[in-house]
Parts: sequence; C-alpha cells; structure tokens
Amino acid sequence: MIAFAFRRGLPAALFACALLATAPAPAGANAEEFSSFDVARQEEDDESLLDHVLTRVPREWRDEWEHAPQAFRTSQGCLTAGQWFLINDLKLRTALGTKSTFGLEMRQSHDNVESFDYLGLSFAFPRRWGTTSIIFQPSYDKSRQDFSLRWELGADTTALQMQATFTVEDMLNNLWAFRQTRVGNASEPYLVHPYEPELRVVTRHAAWRAEAGGRWLTPSRRKVFGATPAEPNHERYLWGTFAYGSLEVRALGLEWETRATNQQASSTDRALDFSDGDRLDYRRQWSAEGTLRRQLTTRLSASVHWMYQARTQLVGQGIGPGAFGGIDRLTHGELAWLLSPGWIARVGAMVDRISIDQQGTTPWTTYGTRKESRAYLGLAARFGRVSVEGIEGIELDHEPYEVTFHHDKGFLKLQTTF
Repeated sequence: MIAFAFRRGLPAALFACALLATAPAPAGANAEEFSSFDVARQEEDDESLLDHVLTRVPREWRDEWEHAPQAFRTSQGCLTAGQWFLINDLKLRTALGTKSTFGLEMRQSHDNVESFDYLGLSFAFPRRWGTTSIIFQPSYDKSRQDFSLRWELGADTTALQMQATFTVEDMLNNLWAFRQTRVGNASEPYLVHPYEPELRVVTRHAAWRAEAGGRWLTPSRRKVFGATPAEPNHERYLWGTFAYGSLEVRALGLEWETRATNQQASSTDRALDFSDGDRLDYRRQWSAEGTLRRQLTTRLSASVHWMYQARTQLVGQGIGPGAFGGIDRLTHGELAWLLSPGWIARVGAMVDRISIDQQGTTPWTTYGTRKESRAYLGLAARFGRVSVEGIEGIELDHEPYEVTFHHDKGFLKLQTTF
C-alpha cells in the first residue's frame, strides 16, 4: 500500500487540487510550517481526522472574517489526554496615510500535524495597478527574521482577488552582506538560502465561489556546527510545498462543495562524515472531499460529507530505514436546526475507516488498521459581534486504552470583529 500511495498519490493529488478544494489558507506561514509538518505523528490520536474536521471554523463565519479589517478567531479542542488543539488567527488594519495602511497578521497553529507561530507586520501602498505591501516577520533569533513583498489585485469584496507573495526566509542568515547566523546558541549558516513564493486566487459570484493557491519553500541547506570539537558538524536540508483548491456551487436546490489539499516536505539532518546515515525524513499528506447541503425546511438543514485522505512518511538510516502509510475514508452526516435567530443546534455522526501499513524500522506507534465512529452534539450562538460554537463528541467504539466512564471529546470555536 505504501508503494502504491507513493507512486500514484502525487498525480491524483495534483488532479484533485485542480478541480476540488480545502479550507481557506492561513494568513501567513514560514519555514517552520514545513519543518514541523508530520503525518505519522497523527497516530498518537486514534481519532485524529475526526478531531480535525470538528475543529474547523464554521463555514457560515467565513464571509464576516474575510470582510472585517479587524478580527480574531480561535479554534480549540481535545486532541489526546495530554494535548490540545490550538489554532488562533488575528488580523488588524489601520490607516498609515491618506491611502496607505498598516496591518498585523498573526497565526498560531499547534496540533499533531504542524507547530508554528507567524507574526507579520505589513505596510501596504495602493496603486492603480494593485496594492504593494512590505511585510516584516520579527523573531528573537535575528537569523530567523523573514521579509516579504506582496502584490494584490482586487479585495475581499470584488469578484476576482489575486495575491502574490515572495518571502525571503531567514533573511539575515548569511545572505548577501548579512552575517547573523546564530540560532539559539548554535551557529547555523545557510549554504543554500530558502525562498517562499506564494499565490492565492479567489473568484466570488452569486451562485458559485472558487479558490486556489499554494506556496513553495525552495530547497535549502544549512551547516550546523557541533557544540563541542568532538561533536561532528551537521548539514540540514529542507524543502516543502502546499497546494489547495475549493469550489462551491448552488444548483438544483443543493449546495455543492469540493475541496482538496496536497502538502509535502522533505528534510535531512546528517553528520558531514555520514556517521549517522542519511537521516532522510519525507512526509506527504493529500486529501479530497465533497459536501452536499440541502435546506429541508425554513429551520432545518441536512448535509452529507465524504473525505479521502492519504498519508506517507519515509525515513532513512539513523531513524529507520522504514516507511509509514495511512488512508482515511471518512463518511459524515449532520442535521442543523435554527432554534432562534443567532442560535443553531447541530447533531451528527462520523465513521472513519483507516488502513495502516508500516515497513522496516520506524520510530512511530500506531493503533493499526481500524474503524473510528463518533456521534456529536453542537450548539452555536451569536452575542453581539461574538460568535461561539461548542461541540461534544461521544466515541462509539471500544477503545484500546483505559477509559474512565465514557470517552468523549470537546471542541470550542470563537470569532469576533472589532
């Protein structure tokens, strides 16, 4: 199964990304998004995909988020007995001059897929041919500070919006005349510097909406000096890509939605004398999904959702050699009831059929091939400018670990504008 997923998965994912979709991309990201990206680590949570789907911000909140110049949202939830989902977004914008603006974008993303913090300070200058922005991403380690140049055509209220960003990652680390190569207490100068071009395109219409984009962290090589003369020097390599797309259509009395993502990263951290092997770590995750929604009455709506997700991770000598492969097939149904203006109750059920295959020596634990099913209840409410939603999930399967009374998981989402 691993070999099949590795050979066939990339063309399938690229095709899916051309036609399908995913949740909106983060406001910004950095190299840590790819260096921390992992797929096998998700096996620490035997219901990982169910948790990720229920942690998503409600689609009904999206337009308010896109149109607001100042807004905050958080999505949190139970991951494992000792881990907690934490995804925060904050954006602020104020006048810098007659037409120019100053903006702040922040994203904190910490879960079992990735862990990074992004803070971008932007200075935007509108022109007839679009808006040009200069973005600075500060960091305590000077060598990790990023600088970006962004060009944008259109806005969140126009039919077409395009955004192109070019980021110089770790700009002060051994680039041109700069020599700030210290990371923590170690010297880690770049031999090949990383860049990150990014593109996002959105088109909005009365009956349909489409979005596509992606970013590419170019290959980089960095020399890491040993802490002592006896410790060998290392060389670290990293590259990654992330592509996504979405299509939403209202037709035949239904709302049709398709999504797709493809994320991959490859890294090494090997001694220059090869004393610890090549230490390859390649990981990739792609997904395709579809949703149908229908308004049954003025207060009651129903939706069905299906998702296919494939995960691959390969490791070389020093960590392995070994390989991990996982496939999730999620079926999901939900009823939503409008209790009163501003109050919505949800009830749903989810079944995820998971196939797992491992080969060689791997550092991961897994619950193996299995079925995970869950029922859940949710309640969303609106208080002034604040929207909140809470969901309580009840696991329906026998767990392979000790559970007190009954296994349940909770999720909380909040969004507000200022």
